[in-house]
Amino acid sequence: MTALPPGSTIGVIGGGQLGLMLTEAAHALGYRVAAFTDTADCPIAQVADVLVVGGYTDPAAIARFAELAAVATVETETLPAETLTAVGERMELHPRAEIILTTQDRAKQRAFTAGLGIAVPRHRIVSSAAEAEAAGRELAMPAVIKRATGGYDGRGQAWVTEPGELAEAWASLGGGTCVVEERVPFAAEFSVIVCRGRAGELAFFDPIRNVHRGGILRISRAPAEIPEASAATVREFARRFAEGAGLVGIACLECYLLPDGGVLVNEVAARPHNSGHLTIEACATSQFAQLVRIVAGLPPGDTTLREPATMLNLIGDIDEEALAALAAAHPGRTFVHRYGKAPRPGRKLGHVTVLGSNAVAPPPARPGCEIG
Repeated sequence: MTALPPGSTIGVIGGGQLGLMLTEAAHALGYRVAAFTDTADCPIAQVADVLVVGGYTDPAAIARFAELAAVATVETETLPAETLTAVGERMELHPRAEIILTTQDRAKQRAFTAGLGIAVPRHRIVSSAAEAEAAGRELAMPAVIKRATGGYDGRGQAWVTEPGELAEAWASLGGGTCVVEERVPFAAEFSVIVCRGRAGELAFFDPIRNVHRGGILRISRAPAEIPEASAATVREFARRFAEGAGLVGIACLECYLLPDGGVLVNEVAARPHNSGHLTIEACATSQFAQLVRIVAGLPPGDTTLREPATMLNLIGDIDEEALAALAAAHPGRTFVHRYGKAPRPGRKLGHVTVLGSNAVAPPPARPGCEIG
């Protein structure tokens, strides 16, 4: 494909904050964005040039969206197979529908990554109470059981400490296909974002160290300060995934760093990732600009981390005074991104990136507001 000329329209499926930041990156590169979302009041609606609102499986909405652009990407993987297939039949879709359908299902994802020789936590795929009980006898406790589809930010999963609890936990998640995995005694959590262009060119962002609490990402720090051998291992895992899947786009591998320096890949998302938000200010090319470039037919850009950075998620509500104090402590180095979402406990409303240090501590905030 010849690279899209400036002024061309790129399609984005999904209406969340990833789509908002993806659209901002597209505009900076001279492209227009047509967004397809099932909700009119959503973050991407603030910036998209054209908004198609309709059910994701509505043939008329899909047809209208396909008329607006020659190529499209996604900002979420939680999309119906019918939508992805229909869009892919009408226009170029990157990543391909098959990749998105694999990564949106933890069971399929685990089978695919393990088949590529990528190290993953010990686990079992279960689809019944009896299989859940059997997994409890085969795996060490404690363990976590996760729904294969639909769960995120700590939702759709349950921890158990005894094998006999697994059948009940499986039922509490609604049954169906689930993944049971042993708890990993990790030394740190980190992620790596891989970019693969249309001609197979590969680029990697430096590892980013992450802090989760309550199943929600709170803080990301770069550089991650992990052993170089561990970073080399996960880059190899990322290469295997990108090439094995035939990826055109970007993917984030969420990883565990083990005490001995080993690496296990927990999950893969074939889209921009929360941990990569700091790349907007900290890197020569952000994760969002990378995806726009690749979808538009341009080669991946420079992924150099220009300086250390800390990203803090703004969760629940936003404490303006606390943000002002943070900005005063780091003058000219603090960048706040607001998603335009209504406050709600546990909801990501924005993030703030501080340049110059990967060790910025979360400031205190009033009740109901979490900064990191």
